[in-house]
Amino acid sequence: MIVLENIRYAVADENRKEEKVILDNVSLNIPSGGITAITGHNGGGKSTLMKLLMGIERPTGGSIIFNGRDITELNVTERARLG
Repeated sequence: MIVLENIRYAVADENRKEEKVILDNVSLNIPSGGITAITGHNGGGKSTLMKLLMGIERPTGGSIIFNGRDITELNVTERARLG
């Protein structure tokens, strides 16, 4: 099972000198052994969410839990070793 708890991802907006929030307070439970689909409009944060799950990007807030273990700070390779 993968659990996302209050995930936030924001990047610096150079033009406005502030941060641009891509995802804010996203919480999900993704059960093992099934298929979960994430849908939404263009620019809704779907690809960013997948990058966070894979470890390509790191959230600016919240936690990602895989089978009871916090993997938020693990990189792609470390996550792949966990299965």
